[in-house]
Order: sequence, then structure tokens, then C-alpha cells
Amino acid sequence: MGTVFDSTLELVSFMQIFFGTLVLAGLYFAARHFREGLALPGVPRFDWTVLLLGLWCFTGMIIDAWAHKHGEVDDSFFTPWHAIWYSGFTAFAGYITFALWRLHEGDFPKSLASIKEFLGNMPNGYSVGVLGMVLFALSGFGDMLWHTFLGIEGGTDILLSPTHLGLAVGLILSLMTPVMAAWYDSKSGTNRLPSQILILFGIGASWSVITLFTSFAHHQTLPFTDICGVASSCSEGNIGLENGITSILLQSLILSGVVLLFMQRWTPVFGTFTLLLSINGVAIAAFAPGQPINAWQHLITPVLAGLALDFVYTQIGDRIRLFSFMIPALHTAIWMLVMIGFNGWQTAVVEGDLMISPLGWSVHATLGAIFFAGGMGILVSILTHPPNLPDIVED
Repeated sequence: MGTVFDSTLELVSFMQIFFGTLVLAGLYFAARHFREGLALPGVPRFDWTVLLLGLWCFTGMIIDAWAHKHGEVDDSFFTPWHAIWYSGFTAFAGYITFALWRLHEGDFPKSLASIKEFLGNMPNGYSVGVLGMVLFALSGFGDMLWHTFLGIEGGTDILLSPTHLGLAVGLILSLMTPVMAAWYDSKSGTNRLPSQILILFGIGASWSVITLFTSFAHHQTLPFTDICGVASSCSEGNIGLENGITSILLQSLILSGVVLLFMQRWTPVFGTFTLLLSINGVAIAAFAPGQPINAWQHLITPVLAGLALDFVYTQIGDRIRLFSFMIPALHTAIWMLVMIGFNGWQTAVVEGDLMISPLGWSVHATLGAIFFAGGMGILVSILTHPPNLPDIVED
């Protein structure tokens, strides 16, 4: 069993952060409203504001995840990390609700039918933000009850709690609001990298939520000892190899899906993949084990992999199957090379098999993992970019 809060001091700290940040945000938006008016859906300023408020909420989630993964939480709901997370959501929900009110024509909604009509006033693309707001609110209230009556999750199960999964989906939908709005805009993302920044931040932050909730099967966020194969500190037998391969394959599917989703709608320019992977790299650095002072090391792989994909795309272009193979294959290879750069190159012969750096896997498994990851990219590309259907000739 858990508690709503452990002490009055903790509750006071929560309220100071929660209401303090909201007061500052409220003053800012009030000034903007009376000076030039708050933007409505369909205006770039509205999209940027929605994304920034979503990133506020997202930042709270990252800090909360870091706290859980580094033992900085107690048996309570009202933590400082939750204060940042939920104040960000409250600001986001307030802004969306204000926009809905500006778009609403009629009396204050009182019945279920009128509330449904009120929430359905958003133009194409923006409705995901409304859905995310509602889902996050319901899940947040449920999460407080869950912690109170069923306790605080102690390990991987924190990522499987129904209320936390609801919060994750609600946050993803909220962060995807400017992305989906841009999806319906024929001119979006067509003016070089600056025109894609908003889209990439929305996709990258949404992807990072998925990264958190699959971090128990992510080769970049698992402890080295869980996936290595030879040293005395590694798991016995093939457990490390199997954990590592499973994690690489799952994350290869997700990585390929994110990149190919973007390519399904927009044309990459040089810098697109570097920015997209770097955004996700910040989340990886927060979720990975180790001291905060060394977190920057986890950013090297995403940045280098993004640069490599940007270069390869300029050479390969629209050869989608080949490029789809390269997306996770390059990422996996660069991750291995970065680890070798930090830890050096070593080889050993164990029972007749050549074991090599960086993980102490056999040479077969090490190289095979790169090609296996590339195969996941091709598999995803068949779903996102299927072969053309033949013309149907009627008899």
C-alpha cells in the first residue's frame, strides 16, 4: 500500500512547484493575450505553443523516469517530479481548453452531448491534442488512486501500470498535435530544415515516451552486464546475448517505424535525421544507468547515427528498401563502434569461438546482429511503403 504523501513538507514542496510554475505561465499567457491575443489552431504560433507546453510535460516525465531509475523516489504520489509533470499537463490542457472555447459557438456545455460537441471543435489534426488531454487527465487521477491504494511500483512494473500506460498514450497524443496538424498542411516541411523543426521535435519527443516504456528491452538503456557475454560479471550462458539481440531487434523496429513514418509524409533534408535521433538521444541519456556526469556519452551514438543516415540518404535517395536496411543497421554498428571507442578492442577464444568487443559476443553474433537489425528495417518498410498493387483488369 502507498500513501498520497509522506509528509506535510512534501505536499507543500509539491504545491510550490506545481502552482508556482503555473502562476508564471499564467502571467505570461495573460500578457500575450492582452497584448496581441493568443493564437488559434491553424497559426504557426499556436503549434509552437502546444509543442512547448507538451515538452514541459515531457520534461517532467523524463525527470520522473530518471528519479525512478536512480532510486530517488519514495512511497508517495506528491513528488517534485510529479509536480513538474502535472503542472506541464495542466498548462497544456488549459491552453487547449481556451482554444476550444474561442472556437465554440453557443452556451457553456453542460450535458454530455454538448461537452462532446465542445471537444470536437478542433480542426483536422488538432483533435489528437484534445484526446490526449482527456486521456492524460483521466489517467492522472487514476494514477493518484492507484498509488494510494495499490502502492508505488518498484521496478519494471512501473512501465506496465495501466494508469502509467494511459499517461504515456495521452502524452504521445499531446506531443503529436503539431505533427498531425502539419500532416494536413500541404506546405509543411517543404522549406528546408527550419520548416521541419516543429515536426521533428513532436515526433522525437513522442518517440522518447516509447523509449521510456520499452527501456527494459533497450540495448542503450540496459546495464552492460545484462547484455554482455564473456566477462565474469555478465549473465551466464546465452542470456546476455539473447537480451541484447532481443533489445536490438525491438528498438530497430521502433526506430525504423519512426523514420519511415516521417518519410511517408515529408522529404528529409540534410540534418533531418541528426535532429530527430538527437532529440531521442536526450531521453536515452536520462534513462540509461550511470552517473549524470557521464550521461553525455549516451548522446554520441544517436548524433553519429543521425549524421550517417543524413549522408547515406543523400547518396541512396529514394531506394527505400536499401535505405530502410541502413536505418537500424547503421545505428547498431555505430553503437558498437562507440562502445569500442570508450572501452577499447579486445578478443578472446572461448571453446573454439572467437569472441570480440564490444560485448564479448562471438564474431558470428556481433556481425549478425547488425544484419538482423537491418532486416527489421526492411520489414517495416514493406508496411509503410508496400509494393504497388497491379492494375485490376476486369473480364
